[in-house]
Amino acid sequence: MSDFELGYTPNNLRKVLKDNKLTQKEAYDVIGKTRGVFSKYLIEPNDKNFVSMNHKDWCTLMAYVKNK
Repeated sequence: MSDFELGYTPNNLRKVLKDNKLTQKEAYDVIGKTRGVFSKYLIEPNDKNFVSMNHKDWCTLMAYVKNK
């Protein structure tokens, strides 16, 4: 992965999904979240509806794409 910020950010999450041809559904199933919660991880942080993905979920998703 190039052109990324370190760790979870909405931009990094979108890049991981795109680069690994991962659907949002596949990703939220892997980390055990609902569609509604996962969609808030993709919102920019300055938006009042933004929710930050916790580190454990980010690591789970990174392990999944690494082993995919």
